[in-house]
Amino acid sequence: MEEGSAVAVASRRAFQRRLRWAPADEISLLEAAASHRQRHGGMPSPDDLVAALRGRLMTEDHLDARTVSRQLASLRARYAAAWRRLSSRGVVPVKDHDLKIYRLSKSLWEGSCGCGTRKPIAHHEARELGELEALYPCLSAEVEAVEASRLCTVAGMFRRSFGRISDEKAAELEAKAKKLRLAEVKVGVRLDMLRKEVAEMLLELID
Repeated sequence: MEEGSAVAVASRRAFQRRLRWAPADEISLLEAAASHRQRHGGMPSPDDLVAALRGRLMTEDHLDARTVSRQLASLRARYAAAWRRLSSRGVVPVKDHDLKIYRLSKSLWEGSCGCGTRKPIAHHEARELGELEALYPCLSAEVEAVEASRLCTVAGMFRRSFGRISDEKAAELEAKAKKLRLAEVKVGVRLDMLRKEVAEMLLELID
């Protein structure tokens, strides 16, 4: 191989290693794979994905069978890691695009690479509330609020039901509760600032 050709190949490979797929492109890739699997009952080939993705990506500089295959393998590894975090610590993706990528990946690979093979908690296999409170503190606080509301007709009914919740559902609700609490904190800070501004204005008006 001539020196110029070798340099060109090395540069192209280095460029491919530096490529970062946009989240929207990753979602398009997973949607194409999921659509093919739903229609044909099996995973598509890299060439099938390249054809399905043509014209759908934000950038098509990396649209060839090798890079599509590499990215799909990377997404599968990321799903396996996310599933392990969810199973062990109840950590679920918080950002909307990350959560969508996780759900699409689950539709493709659940039950493979050790993911999703753990026996789910049955309704009679309740866990201790202390364990759930440590894993899902925000959700636990919401359960207590619902327990204290008029929705609960029997004391302790909702707390007992909470003990039977699945890890995936609990993690999803925990993420939503965290988002809402963060929003409440931000609104509270802004409200305090507004009240301070109003108070200063009223003080200036006092004779």
